[in-house]
Amino acid sequence: MPDSDKPTFADVFGEALFAETGSSPVSLDPDDIFDQPDQGPVGTRVDSGGHEPRFDGDTSDLPPEVCWTLQELVAAPHVSEKDRKYWPVVLQYEDILRSRLSELGLLLEINHEYRYAFTRQADDPSPHSRVILRAKKLSLAASALALYLYQRYLTTPDDPVVATGEMVDHMMAYKRPEDTDEAGFRNKITAAIATLDKAAIIKPIKGTDRYLIYGVITSILTADRVEALEQRYRAIARGEAPADRAGDDGAQAGEDNHG
Repeated sequence: MPDSDKPTFADVFGEALFAETGSSPVSLDPDDIFDQPDQGPVGTRVDSGGHEPRFDGDTSDLPPEVCWTLQELVAAPHVSEKDRKYWPVVLQYEDILRSRLSELGLLLEINHEYRYAFTRQADDPSPHSRVILRAKKLSLAASALALYLYQRYLTTPDDPVVATGEMVDHMMAYKRPEDTDEAGFRNKITAAIATLDKAAIIKPIKGTDRYLIYGVITSILTADRVEALEQRYRAIARGEAPADRAGDDGAQAGEDNHG
């Protein structure tokens, strides 16, 4: 709950708390990316010996598993240790994958502490370079919820699970007393949760009302971004920044293919 001597998020941001930033939705299906059956035991090594072409015209000299992992790093939000088909390949072929991605102007980021990897667009100053991955910003509502999930993940990295009710209760603390449309407010919270789901920051646990928080949230909400959001909040509270532009400083969800 917000401290009694401080304005609530809703007091500061008003309707802007749930304003959309105007960015296009993330073009991915989390179910297709994450809800896959186990693909063998973690730690399985790929044989770098001879292999059959994957398709007619395949000229790659890499094992098929490495090619598929390369595709996953470009197309999916991120690869974590739970991705049993890809994570071992990322670790085994890190240098090769990093080199192939750099040919496309992409950088491979691997976090060994939280065990995930993703790609980001390199800052290539050449006028001939092309942008492969495009950034998407979260709305301020989703950013506020992401801040809560960020803290949850840092305190329970070994069991980063949050219930839907917990997220709703946290956001309901920002509802203004004079706002009598509780159903509408809850719908906006649900939309914020869906945004983080689509951005592959959280994943619904099938058969429950809980979500798994992905470690990639520590890259989306870095210490600098957390501080920037807090500074923005304080500036609006002091009347030094317009509340109707609050959504402009939401956290960046990533380059269209990761969170």
